Amino acid sequence: MSKKVILDITPQTFVRATTGDRIFFKIPRAKLRPAGLKRLLRLERYNQYKIDLNALAKAKKFEMPEQGAHVTFYIPVSKSWRKHKKEQMHMRLHQNTPDVDNLTKALFDSLMAEDKHIADIHITKKWVNEEKGWIEININTPLIRSSDTLV
Repeated sequence: MSKKVILDITPQTFVRATTGDRIFFKIPRAKLRPAGLKRLLRLERYNQYKIDLNALAKAKKFEMPEQGAHVTFYIPVSKSWRKHKKEQMHMRLHQNTPDVDNLTKALFDSLMAEDKHIADIHITKKWVNEEKGWIEININTPLIRSSDTLV
C-alpha cells in the first residue's frame, strides 16, 4: 500500500540559529548593519517556512513515518536561466546546492520535535520549470516493523 502527500511549498534549507542570533530580533531594523539585516531576514524567512510547512502538514493530517518514506524536493530553476536551459533541466536530478541533507533537516525541523526515530528514508531532489517548488512524500508499507526483533 502506498500513499502520496504533496506539500505545496518551495523547499528551503535548514538555518542554524545560535543564541547570539537573538540580538538581531531586539535591534530595530533601521539600526542593523547590512550583514545583520541579511541574517535577520534569513532567520525570519526560515521561521516562516517552518510555520507554513507545519500548517500544511497538519491540514493534510500528515506525520512523518519512521520508515518507508521517499521524499522528493522539487526545486524551481533559476529565473536568470535561459528558456532552453530551464526546459532541459525540468524534472532532472538536482545536483547543486542546496544540499540534500540541509533540505531534509529543514523538513524534519518543521514537522518533528525529534527525528531520532527515523530509521529509513529515501531522499531525491529535482529541478522543475515552475515558479514555485513543492515537496512530495510517498509512503510505502514498511518491510520491517520497529517491534520486530532479529534472532
